[in-house]
Amino acid sequence: MKDREASFAMRRLAERQHGVVAHRQLLDLGIEQEAIRSRREGGLLVPVFRGVYSVGHRRVEMESRWMGAVLACGPGAVLSHASAAHLLGLRRSRGALEVLRRSGGAKHAGIRLHQTRRLEPGETSTEKGIPVTSIERTVLDMAGRLDNRQLERLLVAADRSGRLRWPELGRLLRRRRGRRGAGRLRQVAAEVDPRAVEALSGLEVDFLALCRRANIPPPSANVLVAGHLVDFLWPRERVVVETDSYVYHGDRPAFERDHQTDVDLVAAGYDVHRTTELMLATDPTPFLLNVRNALRRRTASTSSPAGTRS
Repeated sequence: MKDREASFAMRRLAERQHGVVAHRQLLDLGIEQEAIRSRREGGLLVPVFRGVYSVGHRRVEMESRWMGAVLACGPGAVLSHASAAHLLGLRRSRGALEVLRRSGGAKHAGIRLHQTRRLEPGETSTEKGIPVTSIERTVLDMAGRLDNRQLERLLVAADRSGRLRWPELGRLLRRRRGRRGAGRLRQVAAEVDPRAVEALSGLEVDFLALCRRANIPPPSANVLVAGHLVDFLWPRERVVVETDSYVYHGDRPAFERDHQTDVDLVAAGYDVHRTTELMLATDPTPFLLNVRNALRRRTASTSSPAGTRS
C-alpha cells in the first residue's frame, strides 16, 4: 500500500474508533510493519496500550481509552463491569478500565481483565461504537460488588434509561444462577418500587426503599404542589417530604429557596418534613417515625367528624 493510501486508511479507521487503532488492524489494512514503525517513531502513532495507538495526538479522551482497552484485549473483547456502567450512563467509575473476554490471551497494564468461558450474543451490545456488555449483563456483573442500596440505584438508573429489558434480566439470572450477587440482585429487583424510576436522585431512591422496608405507604415522587416541585407527597394526608443533599442545597440561594418553599407549603395546609443524606444513612428511624406519626395524625383528622366539616 502506498504511503498516502496507508495514511488515509489509518485515519479513516481511527475516525470510526474514537481516534485509536490496533496494530493488528493496521496489518489487516495492508499497512506494512516498516510503515507502522516509521509512523510510531515519527509521532503519528502514539502508544495507548500495548498494540494500540492514538492517531496523531497524545491527549486521549475517555471514549478513546475505553475503545483502546477493548482493542488491546483482542477480537470479541467488550467493555464491562464499572467501565460499562459508566459508558451506559448508569453510574460513574474512577477505577481501572475493565474489559471482559473469553478465556485466553495476555493481560495488559492499566486494564482490569475479566475472563469468561461463555459470552452469549445477547449479553453484548455497542454504545457510541464501543463494544460493551449489555445493560442486563452489566447490572449482573456489578451485583457482586454493590450493597443493596447501590444495587437498587443501579437498577433504577437502568430502568430509567428505557433500555433495561426486564424479561432478559430474568433469563440472564436463571442462566447465571450461581454467579456472585445473582441471588441478591433477584431479591432487589423484585423489591424495586416502580415510583423509584420517577425519582430524580439516588437519595430519593434510597428514601423510597426505606419507606418500603418501614411499611410506610408509598408516596408519589416529584409532584407539583402549591407551585413547587416536591420530592415526595402523600396527597390524601397532605404530607410532604423533601430529601436534601449538600450538592443541590449547599449554597445561599438554595437555602433561601428551600425556606420559601416550606413557608408556601405550610400556608397551603401541608405538613412538611426535611431530611438529609447523612440522616438517612446513619439512623433513619427517628425521621421515618416522624413521617409515620404525621401520616397517622393527618389520617385521623380527615376521618374524624371535625375533620370532615368544611
